[in-house]
Amino acid sequence: MELTGQQVKEPKPTTGSVAGILLLAGLSSRLGFPKALLTFGNQPLIRHALLQALDSELGQVILVLGHKKLEILKRAGDLKQHPKLSIIFNPDFKEGLSTSLRTGLTQVNPGSAGALFLLGDQPLLTAQVINKLIRAFRKNPTAIIVPNYGERPGNPVLFPASFYPQLQRLSGDSGGRELIKKCVRRVQFIPIRPQRIGWDVDTWEDYEKVKKWFTGLNQS
Repeated sequence: MELTGQQVKEPKPTTGSVAGILLLAGLSSRLGFPKALLTFGNQPLIRHALLQALDSELGQVILVLGHKKLEILKRAGDLKQHPKLSIIFNPDFKEGLSTSLRTGLTQVNPGSAGALFLLGDQPLLTAQVINKLIRAFRKNPTAIIVPNYGERPGNPVLFPASFYPQLQRLSGDSGGRELIKKCVRRVQFIPIRPQRIGWDVDTWEDYEKVKKWFTGLNQS
C-alpha cells in the first residue's frame, strides 16, 4: 500500500468529539530504529498505541506516518481497517515534529471540540488514562489539558479547537510546548499515577526499562 498524503478512509464527522492525532512520522534518531516497530509483549508498539487510542473515547484517530511508513503500516495489521482510524503521510517529517502536528490537524473532523496529540512512544499509556484527559476536557472545554506524572508535565496533550490556528503556525521540532508556556493560564494539569505511565522511549536503555514494566503490567 502506498501513502500519498491522503487519508485511507474518512470517518463520519462527530460534532463536539475529541480527535486523537497519533504522531509516528519521526526519524527516531536517538534510538536509531523506528520506535513504532519496537516489540512490547507479543506486538509492535504501533499496534499497542493504536489499540489504546481506538479503545478510548476519542471520536476519531488520525495516524501520521513519515519515516519507514510502509513498514510501520504493515505492522499495524488489521487495525488499518478500523472505522475510527484515518492514516496520512507527512512528506515533510524530516523538518520536525510541528510538520506532523500540522499534517494531522488537516484531517480532524469539522466540528471537533479538541485534539489530543499522542506521541506514540509511551507504551504504558492506556485507554483509561486517555479517557481521564478527555473527561477533564469535557468539564473544562476551554482549557489545554496536560497530564502531570508526579510533578512533571508530559504527554499526550489535549488542545481545544480554538487553538488550531495557532498550532497550524508552529514550525520546527518544538511541537506545542512553547504554546503551552505562552498560555499557561489556560492549562489544566491532570495528575496521573503511577508516574511511570508517562515514560517514553528515546534510547535502548529506556526500552529495556519500560519493557520490564510493560511485561509485569500485562501479566498481572
